Amino acid sequence: MRVTNQMISQQFMRNLNKNYRAVETLQGQISSGKLYDKISSNPGSALKSMSHKTELMQLEQYRKNANDGIDWSLAMDDALDDVTGVLQRVRELTVQAGNDTFSPVDRKNIAIEVRSLLEQAGSIANTTFGGGYLFSGKDSHIQPYQDGSLQPVSGEGMKWAVGKGMAIQVQVSAASVFGHSVAGKNVFETLEALSSALENGENPDGFLPDIDKQMDHVLGQRAMIGTNQNLFEQASNRLDQAHFLTEKMLAQLEGTDIAKAFTELTLQETAIKASLSAGAKIMQQSLADFLR
Repeated sequence: MRVTNQMISQQFMRNLNKNYRAVETLQGQISSGKLYDKISSNPGSALKSMSHKTELMQLEQYRKNANDGIDWSLAMDDALDDVTGVLQRVRELTVQAGNDTFSPVDRKNIAIEVRSLLEQAGSIANTTFGGGYLFSGKDSHIQPYQDGSLQPVSGEGMKWAVGKGMAIQVQVSAASVFGHSVAGKNVFETLEALSSALENGENPDGFLPDIDKQMDHVLGQRAMIGTNQNLFEQASNRLDQAHFLTEKMLAQLEGTDIAKAFTELTLQETAIKASLSAGAKIMQQSLADFLR
């Protein structure tokens, strides 16, 4: 087959345009930081990227849930610490009032502080968190302590999804903390009965076992919160690692290797210069060059 000058020129232009398109692609990858800007450029990688992005969105929500659980657990532990402090003070006053040297008048004066502690326990029960009542569980809009008594609220506590098919449920609420029954009375009823006994000048020694049992129960609730807080922290760490690895895989799929891209760009620019130099010699040839 006879190769004409025109054929050589056309092939030269095709190769030159191919090099220019490669340079344009590499410059776009470097400036955007992405290997491709549309799905049609690499359908297989694009589909995998979309899957990873969906997974990242799920992981971010799970991480938020785990962190919300940690915050809730910290708030609950602080509240239970306050409840423990109230009961410890009530116990001290009960032991003090049980002293035979105390007169009915002395016990009435102690009753004033016990009633104050009763109201303090009610205020703790009505602790708010995140726009709702901390101890109300799923019924966060219901105030647990009203008109001097404990209100019926959800006993299911709170639940957070921290992974596919994985959830952490905390079974701590007003019902489990303040509603715990000792000798047929919850915390508020026990403190109310103690206050009445002191106001009547009675020896309150008989209330000590009940107060101790209520205090032990609150400590058990705190231990449960601590266990769940550890679970939330472990879930958060696991989700952080999963998020990091997914981001890494996504970057490998669609992210530009800048060093490699610059190397390829340099090679393409060198190829263009060489093509232009060779092309210049081809284009300079005329009919006179073939008649010599």
